[in-house]
Amino acid sequence: MAIAEISPLTDTSLNLLELRHRRRESALHQLVQVAFEHQVVRHPALLETLLLRRERLGSTALGHSHAVTGAWSWCVRSPLVVVGLSQKGLDWDDAAGDGIEIVALVLTPGEIAEEFHYRRMEAVTGALRLQRQRQRLLDHRDLPTLSLLLRELPR
Repeated sequence: MAIAEISPLTDTSLNLLELRHRRRESALHQLVQVAFEHQVVRHPALLETLLLRRERLGSTALGHSHAVTGAWSWCVRSPLVVVGLSQKGLDWDDAAGDGIEIVALVLTPGEIAEEFHYRRMEAVTGALRLQRQRQRLLDHRDLPTLSLLLRELPR
């Protein structure tokens, strides 16, 4: 996958670096609000409902203290990935019970092909798969590190 296909991933201006709450629902609300404030989301309440329903089907926690969730929806105006970090760890209903420190929210408009959304989900999941990359992000907690991580997405 070429970087041009996932260029919205490298826009760090909308990425949130510190999540204020410990509950999954509150963290999702905060991530959606960041996207809404930057006019990427049309209906934030509807999008939150969609994300929470997805979580009820099965946790999006991937183990090793990170989760990747997303929505391919008409509630979304443009593609975006919002990344949140939590020092305390989030209660995310993960099987390992570690507490989630990194959450990636992948947003894709419904008018874009569904395949594009799944490729973006796969790219973000791949970027966070390696422990050294997750640790670098947690250690530095800054936009250049986040930007570098997202630029290093699999092609």
